[in-house]
Amino acid sequence: MEAIHYTVTVHSDESIRSMVSNCLKDLGGIDQLITPSSRILLKPNLVVAKPNSSGATTNPLILDALIEHLIGTSPCEIIIGESSEVGNDTMKAYKVTGIQDIARKWKATLLDFKKDKQIPIDIPYGKVLRRVLVAETVKKVNYIINLPILKVHSQTTVTIGMKNLKGCIADKEKSRFHRLNLHQCIADLNTVLIPDLTIVDATLCSFNWELGGMPVRLNTILAGRNTLATDIVAASMLGYRGDEVAHLRLAAQAHLGPTNIEEIDIISSKKIKKVQPGQNADTIKEPNYHLPELEVIEKGTCSSCKGALLAAMRRLHKERQSPDCTILMGQRLRDRECEFAPVFKYGTVKSKKPLVSIGQCCHWVADHYPIKHIKGCPVKAEAIYRHLKTNS
Repeated sequence: MEAIHYTVTVHSDESIRSMVSNCLKDLGGIDQLITPSSRILLKPNLVVAKPNSSGATTNPLILDALIEHLIGTSPCEIIIGESSEVGNDTMKAYKVTGIQDIARKWKATLLDFKKDKQIPIDIPYGKVLRRVLVAETVKKVNYIINLPILKVHSQTTVTIGMKNLKGCIADKEKSRFHRLNLHQCIADLNTVLIPDLTIVDATLCSFNWELGGMPVRLNTILAGRNTLATDIVAASMLGYRGDEVAHLRLAAQAHLGPTNIEEIDIISSKKIKKVQPGQNADTIKEPNYHLPELEVIEKGTCSSCKGALLAAMRRLHKERQSPDCTILMGQRLRDRECEFAPVFKYGTVKSKKPLVSIGQCCHWVADHYPIKHIKGCPVKAEAIYRHLKTNS
């Protein structure tokens, strides 16, 4: 049986326009990638309304350079589609990132998937998911071009192309992914949502966490027709092998692409830039603000609530305050039968600190036990800050 051939092209230290052009050329040219008069979807990563300078969102100049090539194919329509994280405004993200201006320049359609019709898609080979709600437009285009930014992620180690497709699903489905098995759900989703091209923005990468921070300029763009192959090469830049990233390993087991980087034909005129494993890569986690009296018990927390907590912690850290309590949060704490239930009854935790439940997922804890609860889905950083400050 003939082996499947996977190609990923990598260009560094050129202008963005040049890197995009060279990546497309290495893959056969835009005429070989896109059929004329097509309806094309561009899917950037706009998880939050922050500019690319934060390292959190896709560089708009990459979309600008790409659309210039796409125009040459006389497309029927170019659509830029995204759904920001739960609780965040996609249209605001388009504006803040500058992608709104790019859409106006090229007369592309801007679409908030949160407002698109959601249709059920069967997942016949899913291990955890059997069906998922997806923005209808995603299934009504001729081509999907995935445009993730390379960055670390507090729950999935890295977020690149495969993880970026989570922005095509309904908010309630995003929450379900976290409640079930986030890694397997991402792999399952990628069995039915298959981009025709993945272009990874590694020009400025967040080495802090998925919502930005500690941006490091790598000035690199990668591209490939197979999302898993492209993700494996991109992950290697942060010092990770494909089998060290759970959703990439599960995707390989589902035969969605190569199992390791040795199976990939990498086109690169220069040595690929990398972070040394065991140094930066092993310490790239979410911000750890030193609040010695605060304890957190969380499982399956969405980025929105986690980001709100960290924003509150950052503020308290600057004020040199440390709340003396234990926080409970996350979707795996939403059921009374969860593995953490024994700690909920006040007095059973070793520290015997006051318990504070956060977000809709944990509202039942406050309903059944005499503890404080901060409402919201997602919860607001200001609400967490105000409450924790009273316990400092």
